[in-house]
Formats: sequence, C-alpha cells, structure tokens
Amino acid sequence: MSPREPRRGRSKEVSIRQRIRYRFDNVLARGTGAALVWLGVVTIAAVLLSSLLLTIFGVTFTGTGSSGWLEDFWQSLLRILDTGTMAGDIGWGRRVLALLVTLFGVLVAGTLIGIIAAGVEDRIDSMRRGRSVVIESGHLVILGGSRRLPMVVEQLVLANAERESNTIVILADRDPTDMRRAVVEAVPDRHGTHIVYRSGDPTLRSDLALARVGDARGAIVLSDDDDRSDVAVVQTVLAINAELGDLGDLTVVAEVNDPATAARLVDACGPTVHPIVTAQAIARTAAFALRQRGLGEVVAELADFRGCDLHIAEQPALTGLRFDELVGRFANARPLGVVHADGRIALNPPADSIVADGDRLVVIAQDLETLELAEATSRLPNDAPIRHRAPLATEAATEHILVMGWNRLGPHLLNGWAATTSASSTVEVVFDPQLIEPSDIIVPDLGVDVRLSPASELSSLSFARRPTTIVMLGSTTVDPSEADTRTLLDVMQLRRRWAAQDEIPRFIVQMLDDEHLELAELSGPDDFLISAALGSQFIAQLIEQPERRGVLLELYGGDHASIRLVRCGRLDLVGSFTADQIFSGAYAAGVLAIGWRHATIQGEQVMLNPNASDRVTLAADDEIVIVG
Repeated sequence: MSPREPRRGRSKEVSIRQRIRYRFDNVLARGTGAALVWLGVVTIAAVLLSSLLLTIFGVTFTGTGSSGWLEDFWQSLLRILDTGTMAGDIGWGRRVLALLVTLFGVLVAGTLIGIIAAGVEDRIDSMRRGRSVVIESGHLVILGGSRRLPMVVEQLVLANAERESNTIVILADRDPTDMRRAVVEAVPDRHGTHIVYRSGDPTLRSDLALARVGDARGAIVLSDDDDRSDVAVVQTVLAINAELGDLGDLTVVAEVNDPATAARLVDACGPTVHPIVTAQAIARTAAFALRQRGLGEVVAELADFRGCDLHIAEQPALTGLRFDELVGRFANARPLGVVHADGRIALNPPADSIVADGDRLVVIAQDLETLELAEATSRLPNDAPIRHRAPLATEAATEHILVMGWNRLGPHLLNGWAATTSASSTVEVVFDPQLIEPSDIIVPDLGVDVRLSPASELSSLSFARRPTTIVMLGSTTVDPSEADTRTLLDVMQLRRRWAAQDEIPRFIVQMLDDEHLELAELSGPDDFLISAALGSQFIAQLIEQPERRGVLLELYGGDHASIRLVRCGRLDLVGSFTADQIFSGAYAAGVLAIGWRHATIQGEQVMLNPNASDRVTLAADDEIVIVG
C-alpha cells in the first residue's frame, strides 16, 4: 500500500451532524468577525423561511388580507429583533409562526451578545498584553524584564526629569501588568516620563518590531535573572542588528556576564554597542569606595541621578581658551577635564592646555540645561606641579579589615583597597566552614598580613585586632534570601558589639537580593551598600552618554586624576570661605575641588558642586573632595 493511500479498513462513516459541527467549529476558530457573519447568514435564512411560509399560506403579520413578500420579510425581521412585536398577532397560525420566529430571535440575540462580549474581552486582553506597535520616536527602549528593571527605569526617569518629552518603551517576555505594577511601586513619581509596556520575546524580530527600535535614541538589553549565560543578550543584540540592517548610530548598552562576550559583541556589531559586565562594574565601584573613608558617599552621589551628575558638555563658546581660564568660569558647575575630538580623556589637564574644536568639557553639574557661564574670563593660578604635588599624595592609612563571609567579589575588593593602604594594615577573613570550604578562599597577594578564621558562631569569635572596616559578603552557596538574612543579623550583632566604643567601624555590606535593600539600614556616615543597584546606575549613565565609561574608569582608577579626599589643613583651607575661594585655593595646589566633607557634622556630610557664592566653615579635619 502506498504511504499516501488512506487505510480504508479503519475508516468510519462521518455523520451529517459531525460534518456540520466540524464546519461550525472551523468558522468559530476564525474569530469574532467570522462568527458574526455566520450568525447574520442564519438570521437572514430564518427570515426568508418565515416570509416564504406566509406567502405560501396567503397570510400576513400585518392583519390585512394581503401584503407583498417584502412586507412579510420586514415583519418577520421585526419579530426576531423585537420580542414585543408579536403581541398584536391574531390567529393561531400567525401566533405559532410568530412565536417560533421570536424564539429564534431570542436565541440569536443571546448568541450575538455572547459573541460581541467575547470579542471585546479578547480585544481588551490583547491590548493588556501589549501586542500593538508603539507610535513613538526619540524614545528609550529597554529589552528584558529582570528584577533590575525598576531600578534602571528609576534612574532613567531622574536623568530625564528636565526633558520636555521623554518616553521609555519596555519589551520583555513577561506580563505587562506585572511589569507595570513593579515599576509603579518602585517609581511613584515619574517626572512626566511616559512608560509603555509591551509583551514579546526581544530575540525575535517580529516581536522586536513592536518597540520601533529603529526610531529610538538608545536601547538597553538586560540579562535574565535566572540565566547566567549571555545567549539571550547576544541574540537580542543580533536581532536589533538584523531588524535595522545595521546599528548605525544607535547606542546599545548590553548587560553581560562574560568579559570575553563583551569584547566579541563590540567586534561583531561595532563601537555603538557598549557592553557592561555588571559584576565587574559593581566590584570596581565598591573597591574604590573601600579605599578611603567618605569615598562611598561621593560615589553614591555621583552614581545616582538624584543630585549632581557627571556630564560631557559641548561648549563651542569656550573653544580656544586655556583650561585654567575655565576652572572658575561656571557658577554652578565644576569642570574636571576635556574629552578630545579623537576620544582621548584628560582629567585635570595642564593649566595651559587649549580647548580645541570638537573638544568637550567634562563637568559635574545638576543638569546641562541650567549651566551658568560667566562672561568675564579669569585665569586661576596653578603652580602646584613644582610646590605641592608630593604633599598632596594620598596618605596611606593603616587599616584593619574584617571580612565576614566570602564570594567572588572578595578578591576584587581587597585588591582595590590594597593599592592605597599601608603595609602595616591587616586583613582577617571570617567564614563559616559549613558554607564555605577553606580551599575556596583565595586571597590575592596584598602585601599585608592576612588571617583566615573559621567560625560557625560569631558570638564565640575573638578578633585578632579591632577592625576599622567590616566588609560583609553574602554566601552564594545558599539562597540569596537566606544569605541576606545572615548578613543583616551579623551587622546588627557586630554593631551592638562595638556600640560602646568611641569609634564604630565602618560597614561595607553586600546585599544579594535587591528586595532587601530597605532592611539594610546603614546608619554610619562612612557605611557603603553593595548591590545590583550600582550596576543599574552604571547602565543608566552609559545609555545617556556612553563616553562617561572612560571618565568614570579614570575617576575610580585611583591614579593621578582620580577622586580623593584631602584634609583641609593640608590645603590651608581652615576657616570660613566661599566655594569659589575653595576652588581657587585647591587649584593653586594643582587639584580640582568639587566639594567638601565634614568630619564631625552628622547628617549630610558631603557637599558636591556647591554654587560659587556658597559659604562654608571648615575645620582642619574636614576634607576637600578633589580630582587630581
């Protein structure tokens, strides 16, 4: 028997009822429109049958002896549409026929209402699921629905608070209602930003087209929460490239886990793709904050769009001026350096360097729209390379670091800290042997004394030295919620342990689950919280101005042009000064002042980017925040 021939021995006769039902099911499967057409055809057939019977038997619904077929058709149709029409019929023959037609009308009306209600419900459900193409341009697109989505949206909203029209389109393989609820709870004030939610798979071109990426000013690709591989992120970037034919000048910030994948993405898709290895960004930022007391507050202020921000500004009016003529030129912004036309970054450049055509200024400001540029040009003195460079070198302090727990972040933190610490500093790593194998704790060569202390109970542990800084790292061998709970309990226990001391150690605390950030109430002025929020802030920084990556890397690099804190006594800035006098005094020592930090005043200790006319009283132990 040929494979194409049916097996007739097993076939069964198909009844007329089955055929009709099969055809009917096929009609309904085509949607609401097809069902309405079928219902209309059946209704017309019933009206034709009624009018035909009236014509054959020579009777009429009108009560007259004779009427035309068109009148019978009309009267039959009225009895289907209006059940009260049959009340005036006379004669049992007419009444029976009218009753049958009216009952059919009731059936038709009920069916019609059900079909329309189902169609409207399907349409509303389709709209709720966000399957229509957005009609936007110049918007930002976020692809992927990780738990970091609300944090990224919050930073983008703050960054564009001054923009007249700002739209964010979110496309993820999640229910739009759930995404909307999460964002609204995290970002109650959206500062006029319009947020559009669409449901779809960003790796599919058909779904990607819903977000109109080609008309966007930038796209962010977030990695999944439950997938540590970068497959979905790479596929999404490739889908964008395929949808547009070429990325062109579209800025794409992609969150990846593997540095090798980041490099390959740039090679494959071009320089407008800016991959960010979130774990590395968090580790680098946290390591920098660990280097010096107070740096955590400075980093938190610059990373968050709530206060003053780092900007790269085009200022054609300043072309041809020396840099020492720009330092005091702004009343509400602090110039840090120049991004040259070829991409080179020069922070705190030589005083006689000239701003050329195509160069852009690196400034700290509230926003670029409100920059106040003074008309007069004044050249600030800067003879520091000869007299002040050595004295302003960072003081290597002796610290005793207590590390509670261990994970992959540990080596990065300690490496960054050890670059500026004294050789007499120490590190003690306390770990629970039930959670962490001693062989898994690999401490790099730090040039300081390192001690490993296994302990299951914190209360029974005696520390070799009183710590000046306590680093709390979550265990990745247990559930994040359990790890964060252990961390929070340890923080409270250690705080109570040293509560009676004159100086409580500063806490650098890592939270693995962002939902627990509100529980980590770090009250110390030098405390610093490590979480995925740092990565979200960095993503928002890059999508607005990708050139910020190089500037931030240099500022957090710990080299000559990095951010540091210098005691006021070393700069001869003890007393009452205007901010302009502080900027001038610091520049005379060869560094750029961007603010100050009080050592003893509680509350808001760090002040960045003050107005030039603001006045402050500084003590010898207070600090000036500098770049240089």
